[in-house]
Amino acid sequence: MTETASGLPPERRRDLDDLLRTVKELRPLPALAIRLIAMAENTRFSAQDLAAAIRMDQALTLRILRLGNSPTFGLPRRITTLREAIVLLGFREVRSLALAVCVIDDSAQRTVDASVLDYHTFWINSLTVAAFADVLARGEGHDHDEAFSAGIIHNVGRLALAQHRPEWLGESVTLAAQDGIPIHEAQRHLFDFTDAELGAAIARASSFPERLIEAVERHAWPLAAFEDRTSLGYLIVRARRFARHHGIADGVDPVTSRGTVDFDWRQPKVIAALRHAGGIATVLKRGEEFLSESRTHQPVALRTETRRYLDGAPPTPSAPRRLTGSDRGRFRRAE
Repeated sequence: MTETASGLPPERRRDLDDLLRTVKELRPLPALAIRLIAMAENTRFSAQDLAAAIRMDQALTLRILRLGNSPTFGLPRRITTLREAIVLLGFREVRSLALAVCVIDDSAQRTVDASVLDYHTFWINSLTVAAFADVLARGEGHDHDEAFSAGIIHNVGRLALAQHRPEWLGESVTLAAQDGIPIHEAQRHLFDFTDAELGAAIARASSFPERLIEAVERHAWPLAAFEDRTSLGYLIVRARRFARHHGIADGVDPVTSRGTVDFDWRQPKVIAALRHAGGIATVLKRGEEFLSESRTHQPVALRTETRRYLDGAPPTPSAPRRLTGSDRGRFRRAE
């Protein structure tokens, strides 16, 4: 076994101190993502506030419109403005899309060693956990905007460690495999902190609500460790377990055993919420579709329409068509 943190060589201790001291400056989450999370916490924000915040970022606007026009939502006509997106998809759906697009930065993939963390798989996991957390929150009567936000950012500490100390993440993965222990236990032994705690420090530096910080810090706790079973952290752990049960790894820790489905997922209201989301297969598929559709490359036609909108010009007229029965069904699923 490697020495514990208290017995770290001086150079490693200095490196660790540097990382922890500068964590407040890491801020892997963009300012707009922090504002979007704040919108979920405060009901005074309006659709106009949301549109104004998104419109400040042209690339984000393009990607939101592209997602809105993707087969995932199956809308009956092309969306060409943020206002249309908010009207047709809803404030909460657009806020969640914008948050996800904000934090999934294509350019950041180049800063991650693929041998340590699979960037694509990492975000598929975060999107899936967010979607399952949303389902649980709806079924159990909790704030599903908050649940989705927590699911998207719950593993931000692991991403930060992969970007800033990839060799440390690699060491902890190796030790965990050798000793048959969880990665966080290996990190505690090696460094005297875990990437979940690093993520909590980042969330705290971003002035996130305490419930969100706690969920990030406790996302890998065993269920039995929670005294408060209404906490956001408890919800995120269950969403993570359900994702792993369906084979969704986090880009570092492979799924070797899927375990059993927690009883909570058999509750009638949770089953109904999952059905409303399109079912398990749809949730799992949507993460892949989201990553594909939210890439920065945009079709020329959509770029042209969005450019017209950003310049204040009216969109190109398009002939409306009547809603069919299947259209109405897709609307209900997208609400």
